Amino acid sequence: MTNTEKTNQTNQLKYLLGFSLIPDIGPARFQKISECFDSIEKAWNSSELELTKIFGKKISQKIATHKNQIHLDQELEFLQIENIEMVSPEFSFQDFAGINFEYFPKRLTEIHSVPFVLFARGNLTLLSKNQLAIVGSRRPTHYGRQVLEKIAPEIVHSGLIITSGLAMGIDTLAHQTALNNHQPTIAVLGSGLGQKILRKSFNYQLGEEIIEKNGLLISEYPPNFEASKFTFPARNRIISGLSLGVLIVEAAERSGTLITARHALEQNREVLVIPGNIFSQQSAGTNNLIKQGAQPITSATDIFKALDWKINQNNSTEKSTPLTFEDEIEKLIYTKLSFEPQPLDKLISKCKLDISVISIKLSMLELKGAVKNVKGGYIRN
Repeated sequence: MTNTEKTNQTNQLKYLLGFSLIPDIGPARFQKISECFDSIEKAWNSSELELTKIFGKKISQKIATHKNQIHLDQELEFLQIENIEMVSPEFSFQDFAGINFEYFPKRLTEIHSVPFVLFARGNLTLLSKNQLAIVGSRRPTHYGRQVLEKIAPEIVHSGLIITSGLAMGIDTLAHQTALNNHQPTIAVLGSGLGQKILRKSFNYQLGEEIIEKNGLLISEYPPNFEASKFTFPARNRIISGLSLGVLIVEAAERSGTLITARHALEQNREVLVIPGNIFSQQSAGTNNLIKQGAQPITSATDIFKALDWKINQNNSTEKSTPLTFEDEIEKLIYTKLSFEPQPLDKLISKCKLDISVISIKLSMLELKGAVKNVKGGYIRN
């Protein structure tokens, strides 16, 4: 690349960055701009009168005011200092060679309200990989955690990349499972990727670990953009849009997770749902989705069939050893357990066994990895 070509690309980058910093310009308005100007430089340097012809007086005044407050070179320098890259779909501007548009995921161009820019930290090549979104409750039950412990390792070793939103609960568990299994993961944020913003997040350390372990953080918002209650629903359309399908693990009746499910349906993505306890509020939303036609999932194999996904045999996990019991007493104790914690005294009552006997058998089952002692009692592992 010659110095002139490099300068031209830098200019394109800063103009695109400039438009992303104007609150009144989202995907729809930027698309309109790209249709009305043959150059991104001309679009940025357009007069208020030219913008009025496109958007009307009120919006054009707001855009012009924000443009006058933006120092493009400083903003571009800040981006470089923060090691944040920009990825964009291809536009028809004559002077727009594209800013990493070869990395912009084709699947995302199929959705409504395509982001006109993505900000990224980490491994950009992951954007071209096949992904499965995993989302769910911010306060998962032991059952929800157990489901992920069972299913997620098989998913990450199948060749699918786990994509989620870096929120507490199921999102965190999904990302962490990928990392624990030495596989990268993608986190889509509802805020900017600047350090000043990220450090406020409870999941800052996990975000840094994702980058360190060859993963990726992305956002459609500029670096110092603060998250709000409006940015997370918008973020969810990107999570589902990037993916072949969305796996939902626990969601209450009014959970924000259901917004992701709706986006997935609108985008013609597979909606896959873990059935839940009918008495649990955390499963009311997921069980309703199944009633409405979402696919119930009870194993990783169900997911692969739904997505018509051929497992990468080189990365597939080893087949687990079937559980065997020493005697009928051990089997009885195991059958009385579930994925919800059972206090020891309740288990004694159910099994009608002496405490010394049941304690020994529980210890043996723990050694086999069949049960786990958690807060509130024992659960199946």
